[in-house]
Amino acid sequence: MAKRPPRDNVLEFRTGRDPGKRAGRRSLALLVAGGLLVGILGGLVGIYWPFGSASAEARTTHSFAVCGMVRRTCVVDGDTIWLEGVKIRIADIDAPEISQPKCDDEYELGIKARDRLVVLLNQGDFEAVTIGSRDEDQYGRKLRVLLRDGRSIGNQLVAEGLARTWSGRREPWC
Repeated sequence: MAKRPPRDNVLEFRTGRDPGKRAGRRSLALLVAGGLLVGILGGLVGIYWPFGSASAEARTTHSFAVCGMVRRTCVVDGDTIWLEGVKIRIADIDAPEISQPKCDDEYELGIKARDRLVVLLNQGDFEAVTIGSRDEDQYGRKLRVLLRDGRSIGNQLVAEGLARTWSGRREPWC
């Protein structure tokens, strides 16, 4: 069987496009797709990037609820909150435990303290201020005092009998 001689015009007819233009369009498409991907990732990082201790001291107004599966800005118990994805231990008080209470009275008081803290935090803006030289506790929680108009929100829980002033160690509630 004899081979046909190549015809230049057949190849051009079938492709219908100049190979140089196709490579240019492919490069442009990859550049646009890459730019979109970088923009999307940058936006997600900007939204979910945890703040440092400096911005934790800024005045803040948020909407708090009891924590569920997603812990971004919520109340865990009477002395622990999540604020913009950062876990904070309210450093000037000790509230009853909910997750591992030693008795029913501790659990019930812990629920009351948690629910009251939700109400207090939702009453307006407050500051989360470092106290002393320690930034975190042994569990990696930021240690902060929550202040509104120069007054401790934790002290409000103490005044209402829902927490104690922090003595340096946990005391039994039963």
